[in-house]
Amino acid sequence: RTLAFFLMVLVTVLWGSTFPLVKELVAQISPALMLAARFTVAALVLLPWLRRATKALWLEGTLLASVLFASYWTQAIGMTTIPSGRAAFITGLNVILVPLMLPFLKRRVPWPAFVAAALALGGIALMSLNGANLEFGIGDLWVLGCAFSYAVYILLVDRAVTRHATLPLAAVQVSVVCLLGWLTAAPELIGGSSLSGLLEFWPQLLFLGVMATALTTLMQAYAQRFLAAFQIATLSALEPVWAAIFGYFLLSERLSTRGLIGAGLILLAMVLSQFDPQANQRPTREISPQ
Repeated sequence: RTLAFFLMVLVTVLWGSTFPLVKELVAQISPALMLAARFTVAALVLLPWLRRATKALWLEGTLLASVLFASYWTQAIGMTTIPSGRAAFITGLNVILVPLMLPFLKRRVPWPAFVAAALALGGIALMSLNGANLEFGIGDLWVLGCAFSYAVYILLVDRAVTRHATLPLAAVQVSVVCLLGWLTAAPELIGGSSLSGLLEFWPQLLFLGVMATALTTLMQAYAQRFLAAFQIATLSALEPVWAAIFGYFLLSERLSTRGLIGAGLILLAMVLSQFDPQANQRPTREISPQ
């Protein structure tokens, strides 16, 4: 569980580095082409483990991949019209959606989970939102779809990781998302869009595919074998904290006092989410990561 905890923290480090990167890419190339290229790279990385996938894994992995694709797709579209900070906040709503959904699945949710979720959501708001602008447009609605899709994805992964080995599970997911990405991009390609523009951004796409997609999908699948779904959701709230840290060192951006308070709330939520011993005692199988 300790390894799973730190792996999930590393996942948020990688995710936190992608918001400004994706924002830059979708301003230059279409979201469909960006996602297709990103997941093609990820699928190639995990290709050796695809041959170990069983029929049952393909069925469940396709469902997981469809929901995962929906989260990436809706976020990419939304970020073409709204600031990355606001997108980070709306995406972070999955922190509260997961513990709210769990009782409907007849799953126990300890009270610290709701307190941690509220603290994390408040922290994300302080870090991500500028001013008191409460306008809600189509871009916000797209990213809200991302938050909902990702919350559902966490719950589905929570069940799948007890049935399948980690590496084949990750391989099937990224392969199916890759296929869905190219199917979505097909109308643009048929209409005359060129793939040559992707070559200009190959370093960014390589990082997104290898580090922020293949590796994060693999690490999250492993972490959810040992951590509860609400804990994964709370840990994912660290994403804007790392985004702010990257912005400070790479872009010389400064975090306001309000942002520092928000980061503190998220860190407090992360600690609080680990307090319930019974929730940490997840039933696990002797499944090889291979």
